[in-house]
Amino acid sequence: MIKIIHYAFFICFSFAFPSASSVVYAQNDVVKLATFSYPPLLHNSQNGEFSGTVGETITYMCELAAMDCQVEILPFKRAYQKLENKLVDGLITIKVDQFEKCCAHTNWETPWIAGFFSHNPIEEIPKRPEEILGQRLITVAGMRSPYEFMPELDEWSEQKKVTLFSANNTYTATRMFLNKRADYLWGSEDFYWYFNKQTTDMDFTFLPLVVRPIVIWIQKDRPDILARFNAVYEQLLTTQTLDHKKLLIPELMDIRYRDATFDHP
Repeated sequence: MIKIIHYAFFICFSFAFPSASSVVYAQNDVVKLATFSYPPLLHNSQNGEFSGTVGETITYMCELAAMDCQVEILPFKRAYQKLENKLVDGLITIKVDQFEKCCAHTNWETPWIAGFFSHNPIEEIPKRPEEILGQRLITVAGMRSPYEFMPELDEWSEQKKVTLFSANNTYTATRMFLNKRADYLWGSEDFYWYFNKQTTDMDFTFLPLVVRPIVIWIQKDRPDILARFNAVYEQLLTTQTLDHKKLLIPELMDIRYRDATFDHP
Protein backbone atom coordinates (compact mmCIF):
# COMPACT_ATOMS: atom_id res chain seq x y z
CA MET A 1 0.00 0.00 0.00
CA ILE A 2 2.85 2.40 0.88
CA LYS A 3 4.54 1.71 -2.48
CA ILE A 4 1.26 2.41 -4.31
CA ILE A 5 0.82 5.70 -2.45
CA HIS A 6 4.42 6.69 -3.21
CA TYR A 7 4.00 5.86 -6.89
CA ALA A 8 0.77 7.81 -7.12
CA PHE A 9 2.42 10.77 -5.43
CA PHE A 10 5.35 10.59 -7.84
CA ILE A 11 3.01 10.70 -10.86
CA CYS A 12 1.13 13.67 -9.45
CA PHE A 13 4.38 15.39 -8.57
CA SER A 14 5.73 14.92 -12.09
CA PHE A 15 2.69 16.58 -13.65
CA ALA A 16 2.97 19.43 -11.18
CA PHE A 17 6.30 20.41 -12.74
CA PRO A 18 5.87 20.11 -16.52
CA SER A 19 8.67 22.52 -17.37
CA ALA A 20 11.19 20.34 -15.53
CA SER A 21 10.97 17.90 -18.43
CA SER A 22 10.59 20.51 -21.18
CA VAL A 23 14.15 20.00 -22.40
CA VAL A 24 13.63 17.31 -25.04
CA TYR A 25 16.47 15.30 -26.60
CA ALA A 26 16.41 12.88 -29.50
CA GLN A 27 17.92 9.87 -27.77
CA ASN A 28 19.18 8.49 -24.50
CA ASP A 29 22.94 8.87 -24.80
CA VAL A 30 25.12 6.69 -22.60
CA VAL A 31 27.19 8.79 -20.20
CA LYS A 32 29.84 7.05 -18.11
CA LEU A 33 30.55 8.63 -14.72
CA ALA A 34 32.82 7.61 -11.87
CA THR A 35 32.63 8.45 -8.19
CA PHE A 36 33.33 7.01 -4.74
CA SER A 37 31.30 5.17 -2.13
CA TYR A 38 30.40 7.94 0.28
CA PRO A 39 27.14 7.24 2.13
CA PRO A 40 24.71 8.86 2.43
CA LEU A 41 25.72 11.08 -0.50
CA LEU A 42 26.93 8.54 -3.06
CA HIS A 43 26.64 4.77 -2.77
CA ASN A 44 25.18 1.56 -4.12
CA SER A 45 21.93 0.71 -2.38
CA GLN A 46 21.09 -2.60 -0.75
CA ASN A 47 19.76 -3.89 -4.09
CA GLY A 48 22.94 -2.83 -5.88
CA GLU A 49 21.56 0.27 -7.61
CA PHE A 50 23.28 3.65 -7.49
CA SER A 51 21.69 5.99 -4.95
CA GLY A 52 22.50 8.57 -2.26
CA THR A 53 21.25 12.10 -1.77
CA VAL A 54 23.72 13.46 -4.32
CA GLY A 55 23.37 10.32 -6.43
CA GLU A 56 19.59 10.60 -6.76
CA THR A 57 19.83 14.29 -7.63
CA ILE A 58 22.29 13.56 -10.43
CA THR A 59 20.31 10.55 -11.65
CA TYR A 60 17.17 12.69 -11.79
CA MET A 61 18.99 15.28 -13.90
CA CYS A 62 20.23 12.50 -16.19
CA GLU A 63 16.68 11.23 -16.68
CA LEU A 64 15.35 14.68 -17.56
CA ALA A 65 18.24 15.24 -19.97
CA ALA A 66 17.61 11.89 -21.69
CA MET A 67 21.02 10.58 -20.71
CA ASP A 68 21.63 6.98 -19.65
CA CYS A 69 24.10 7.76 -16.87
CA GLN A 70 26.08 4.68 -15.88
CA VAL A 71 27.78 5.49 -12.58
CA GLU A 72 30.69 3.33 -11.42
CA ILE A 73 31.69 3.47 -7.76
CA LEU A 74 35.44 3.04 -7.35
CA PRO A 75 38.25 3.64 -4.85
CA PHE A 76 39.51 7.24 -4.94
CA LYS A 77 42.71 6.53 -6.88
CA ARG A 78 41.06 4.35 -9.55
CA ALA A 79 38.32 6.90 -10.13
CA TYR A 80 40.91 9.65 -10.68
CA GLN A 81 42.88 7.38 -13.04
CA LYS A 82 39.81 6.57 -15.12
CA LEU A 83 39.12 10.27 -15.57
CA GLU A 84 42.74 11.02 -16.50
CA ASN A 85 42.80 8.12 -19.01
CA LYS A 86 39.45 9.20 -20.51
CA LEU A 87 37.79 5.90 -19.61
CA VAL A 88 34.83 7.85 -18.22
CA ASP A 89 33.03 10.96 -19.41
CA GLY A 90 33.01 12.55 -15.99
CA LEU A 91 33.73 12.36 -12.28
CA ILE A 92 31.48 13.28 -9.36
CA THR A 93 33.69 14.87 -6.70
CA ILE A 94 34.54 18.17 -5.04
CA LYS A 95 35.56 21.24 -7.01
CA VAL A 96 39.36 21.41 -6.88
CA ASP A 97 41.85 22.97 -9.29
CA GLN A 98 43.52 19.69 -10.27
CA PHE A 99 40.69 18.82 -12.68
CA GLU A 100 40.61 22.17 -14.50
CA LYS A 101 43.06 20.98 -17.16
CA CYS A 102 41.02 18.03 -18.41
CA CYS A 103 37.49 18.94 -17.52
CA ALA A 104 34.81 21.55 -17.01
CA HIS A 105 32.39 21.38 -14.09
CA THR A 106 28.63 21.67 -14.06
CA ASN A 107 26.83 24.80 -12.92
CA TRP A 108 25.00 22.53 -10.49
CA GLU A 109 26.83 22.07 -7.20
CA THR A 110 26.06 21.13 -3.61
CA PRO A 111 28.13 22.05 -0.54
CA TRP A 112 30.42 19.50 1.11
CA ILE A 113 31.74 20.32 4.59
CA ALA A 114 34.86 18.80 6.17
CA GLY A 115 36.78 19.31 9.38
CA PHE A 116 37.92 17.68 12.60
CA PHE A 117 36.03 15.24 14.80
CA SER A 118 37.31 15.15 18.36
CA HIS A 119 36.44 13.90 21.83
CA ASN A 120 38.04 17.10 23.15
CA PRO A 121 36.05 20.27 23.92
CA ILE A 122 35.43 22.36 20.82
CA GLU A 123 37.64 25.19 22.08
CA GLU A 124 40.61 22.78 22.04
CA ILE A 125 40.10 21.62 18.44
CA PRO A 126 42.69 23.05 16.01
CA LYS A 127 41.42 25.97 13.98
CA ARG A 128 44.70 26.59 12.15
CA PRO A 129 46.83 23.95 10.40
CA GLU A 130 49.88 24.29 12.65
CA GLU A 131 47.77 23.60 15.74
CA ILE A 132 47.63 19.91 14.76
CA LEU A 133 51.39 19.56 15.40
CA GLY A 134 52.15 17.13 18.20
CA GLN A 135 48.74 15.46 17.88
CA ARG A 136 47.51 12.06 16.68
CA LEU A 137 45.36 12.28 13.55
CA ILE A 138 43.30 9.80 11.52
CA THR A 139 42.61 10.38 7.82
CA VAL A 140 41.06 8.23 5.09
CA ALA A 141 43.51 7.14 2.38
CA GLY A 142 42.85 8.89 -0.91
CA MET A 143 40.91 11.83 0.50
CA ARG A 144 42.25 15.13 -0.81
CA SER A 145 40.43 17.46 1.57
CA PRO A 146 42.89 17.12 4.51
CA TYR A 147 45.49 18.75 2.27
CA GLU A 148 43.16 21.62 1.52
CA PHE A 149 43.46 22.56 5.20
CA MET A 150 46.90 21.06 5.97
CA PRO A 151 48.99 21.18 2.76
CA GLU A 152 52.16 20.14 4.64
CA LEU A 153 50.56 17.13 6.34
CA ASP A 154 52.71 14.48 4.63
CA GLU A 155 55.88 16.41 5.41
CA TRP A 156 54.84 16.82 9.05
CA SER A 157 54.14 13.09 9.24
CA GLU A 158 57.56 12.18 7.79
CA GLN A 159 59.21 14.53 10.27
CA LYS A 160 57.14 12.94 13.07
CA LYS A 161 55.60 16.28 13.93
CA VAL A 162 52.20 14.60 13.59
CA THR A 163 51.32 10.97 14.32
CA LEU A 164 49.27 10.16 11.22
CA PHE A 165 47.04 7.11 10.83
CA SER A 166 45.82 6.51 7.27
CA ALA A 167 42.73 4.28 7.32
CA ASN A 168 41.81 2.22 4.26
CA ASN A 169 38.18 3.34 4.33
CA THR A 170 35.69 5.47 6.22
CA TYR A 171 34.38 2.61 8.34
CA THR A 172 37.89 1.83 9.62
CA ALA A 173 38.58 5.51 10.25
CA THR A 174 35.40 6.01 12.27
CA ARG A 175 35.96 2.76 14.16
CA MET A 176 39.49 3.85 15.10
CA PHE A 177 38.16 7.21 16.24
CA LEU A 178 35.44 5.65 18.39
CA ASN A 179 38.13 3.46 19.97
CA LYS A 180 40.12 6.65 20.69
CA ARG A 181 43.17 5.61 18.69
CA ALA A 182 43.83 9.28 17.95
CA ASP A 183 42.95 12.75 19.18
CA TYR A 184 41.39 13.81 15.91
CA LEU A 185 39.69 12.42 12.83
CA TRP A 186 39.56 14.40 9.61
CA GLY A 187 36.30 13.81 7.80
CA SER A 188 33.06 15.35 6.65
CA GLU A 189 29.75 15.88 8.41
CA ASP A 190 28.49 12.89 6.41
CA PHE A 191 30.63 10.60 8.60
CA TYR A 192 27.72 10.75 11.04
CA TRP A 193 26.08 8.12 8.80
CA TYR A 194 28.83 5.69 9.89
CA PHE A 195 28.74 6.79 13.51
CA ASN A 196 24.97 6.30 13.71
CA LYS A 197 25.39 2.73 12.45
CA GLN A 198 27.96 1.92 15.15
CA THR A 199 26.97 3.71 18.34
CA THR A 200 24.36 5.79 20.14
CA ASP A 201 27.07 7.55 22.15
CA MET A 202 27.85 10.75 20.27
CA ASP A 203 30.19 12.10 22.91
CA PHE A 204 32.34 13.98 20.42
CA THR A 205 32.33 17.19 18.44
CA PHE A 206 32.64 18.11 14.76
CA LEU A 207 34.30 21.40 13.84
CA PRO A 208 33.77 22.37 10.17
CA LEU A 209 36.86 23.94 8.61
CA VAL A 210 36.62 23.42 4.84
CA VAL A 211 33.63 23.95 2.57
CA ARG A 212 33.92 22.77 -1.02
CA PRO A 213 31.15 22.20 -3.55
CA ILE A 214 30.52 18.79 -5.06
CA VAL A 215 30.17 19.06 -8.83
CA ILE A 216 30.24 16.83 -11.90
CA TRP A 217 33.49 17.23 -13.80
CA ILE A 218 32.93 16.55 -17.53
CA GLN A 219 35.67 15.88 -20.08
CA LYS A 220 36.28 19.01 -22.16
CA ASP A 221 35.79 17.04 -25.37
CA ARG A 222 32.18 16.33 -24.31
CA PRO A 223 30.63 19.82 -24.13
CA ASP A 224 27.32 18.30 -25.20
CA ILE A 225 27.05 16.42 -21.91
CA LEU A 226 27.90 19.52 -19.90
CA ALA A 227 25.31 21.54 -21.82
CA ARG A 228 22.59 19.02 -21.03
CA PHE A 229 23.36 19.01 -17.32
CA ASN A 230 23.40 22.80 -17.22
CA ALA A 231 20.13 23.11 -19.14
CA VAL A 232 18.31 20.69 -16.86
CA TYR A 233 19.76 22.38 -13.78
CA GLU A 234 18.21 25.67 -14.90
CA GLN A 235 14.88 23.89 -15.33
CA LEU A 236 15.04 22.50 -11.80
CA LEU A 237 15.80 25.95 -10.40
CA THR A 238 12.81 27.37 -12.25
CA THR A 239 10.46 24.69 -10.93
CA GLN A 240 11.91 24.89 -7.39
CA THR A 241 12.61 21.16 -7.43
CA LEU A 242 15.85 21.58 -5.46
CA ASP A 243 16.32 22.43 -1.79
CA HIS A 244 18.72 24.96 -0.24
CA LYS A 245 21.64 22.55 -0.79
CA LYS A 246 20.64 22.05 -4.43
CA LEU A 247 19.56 18.47 -3.76
CA LEU A 248 16.13 17.10 -4.65
CA ILE A 249 13.38 18.44 -2.42
CA PRO A 250 12.14 15.95 0.24
CA GLU A 251 8.97 15.08 -1.69
CA LEU A 252 11.14 13.56 -4.43
CA MET A 253 14.11 12.44 -2.37
CA ASP A 254 11.96 10.38 0.02
CA ILE A 255 10.57 8.42 -2.93
CA ARG A 256 13.87 7.83 -4.71
CA TYR A 257 16.52 7.48 -1.99
CA ARG A 258 17.70 3.99 -1.04
CA ASP A 259 20.08 3.53 1.88
CA ALA A 260 23.42 1.78 1.59
CA THR A 261 24.25 -1.54 3.18
CA PHE A 262 26.47 -1.05 6.20
CA ASP A 263 29.27 -3.34 5.09
CA HIS A 264 32.43 -3.57 7.12
CA PRO A 265 35.30 -6.06 7.58
